[in-house]
Amino acid sequence: MPEIKPNYGISRIDQPEKKNHGFYVRITNKGKTSQKFFPDKSCGSKAKAQKMAKSYRDKIFNKLPKARKEAAASRRKRIKQSGVTGVTHVVSKSAAGKLYAYWQAAWTEGKTRKTAKFSVARNGDKKSLELAIKAKRKADRNS
Repeated sequence: MPEIKPNYGISRIDQPEKKNHGFYVRITNKGKTSQKFFPDKSCGSKAKAQKMAKSYRDKIFNKLPKARKEAAASRRKRIKQSGVTGVTHVVSKSAAGKLYAYWQAAWTEGKTRKTAKFSVARNGDKKSLELAIKAKRKADRNS
């Protein structure tokens, strides 16, 4: 079995206003999601909650098909940071296998999620980032 990333499928939840602290496990495969919350208080401590969450995650992970396990264990590429919330660097692959890199600005208008994408191939990395940040700030001003 491939070596799983330490926190694959596990998120820390801290909501002091609701007195809600713990670890949340969520793994989706072929549209079916397995999820469970492990509260610090019910489990006895933060460390025990994390240990129980990892144990649950490993149980679910071991039932996954081999290809899914290998994808989960693969090293994640370093993500470029924009420094602006809602602006991300994306590299996607076409059906033909060609890679496309772009900077994307994302925001909501009412209940609708909107995005603007700026091609790195067309504009260059720096200019695409600038355009995405500009689009995000414009959208924030208009909302």
